[in-house]
Amino acid sequence: MGHITYARYPECLVETDSLLTAWRSLCHVHSMYSSDYTNKGLLIYGASGEGKSCLASHYAKLHPKSEIDGRIHHPVLMYRFKEAKKTTSDILKLLIDALGVTPPKGRTEPGELDKQFKTLVKNLNVELIILDEIQQVLPNTDGVQALNTLKYFCALLDELPASIVFIGSDRAMRLLKFGELTPKNIDDNEQLSRRMLRPIKLERFEPKTQKWLDCVNWYMDKLQLPSLTVNDGSLLNRIYIAYIERSFSTLECLFLRTDMSHITNQAELIKQLHENYQLYCQHLNPFDETNLSAIAVNELIEDYTKSLRSEQS
Repeated sequence: MGHITYARYPECLVETDSLLTAWRSLCHVHSMYSSDYTNKGLLIYGASGEGKSCLASHYAKLHPKSEIDGRIHHPVLMYRFKEAKKTTSDILKLLIDALGVTPPKGRTEPGELDKQFKTLVKNLNVELIILDEIQQVLPNTDGVQALNTLKYFCALLDELPASIVFIGSDRAMRLLKFGELTPKNIDDNEQLSRRMLRPIKLERFEPKTQKWLDCVNWYMDKLQLPSLTVNDGSLLNRIYIAYIERSFSTLECLFLRTDMSHITNQAELIKQLHENYQLYCQHLNPFDETNLSAIAVNELIEDYTKSLRSEQS
């Protein structure tokens, strides 16, 4: 593995410590393809809306499929599992199709799909495979079926020239913790964790912090509106209550989905945030002061902060 070139972090994503770390790790594990190292895997996980898929999608777009000297190059294959898949054959058929080839229908000979997929990865010069919503391929409980899936991922990391990034919810950590609650009759002698870099969890901001203020002001800057300050604590807290619902997905709905070029002051901003939340979100509207008083907002903030710190400890 030579010198690592870190791709420029996308301007359309908020800069957070965990997202920046995930971006650099994506670049790092990508640079490990074709190396002799077997630990060419990476897990990025976290709650819905934290920016996992968006980050990976932007990275994949930096490495589009192309034709060089008459040969197709597909440097980054990104696939998102949309529904639960039970077997490695199911998974392989989806990945083969994602590489532009129709997989065999019906029953196949042992190893046929594996051989076809590995041949495609080599012939198309795939350097990095990103598997999104990876928790979809894991059964609800540890057992032989889950073990077989994990063993196959181990084999891919051992045998493919490409690196692999797994992306998923908190439940995806089972990839690395498999066997902790496994019945003793399950032989887990092929640990995926030994083939992985340190996993990265995308963390949420705590309220009433400089990082939260900087986050909100990133969106204010996108709207070309004056930055908020600590003196705008009431508004910052109400935005945070909205943020609790679906993290950055909610903030995008609040600030970026609707034309807000007409806004000239904070009163107009709050009115538009109220309308956007009512349109795009599901919970009690935090910008409605008649339904959610300042006292109630502060109580929700305090309770959520305790919960957040408890999860992180």
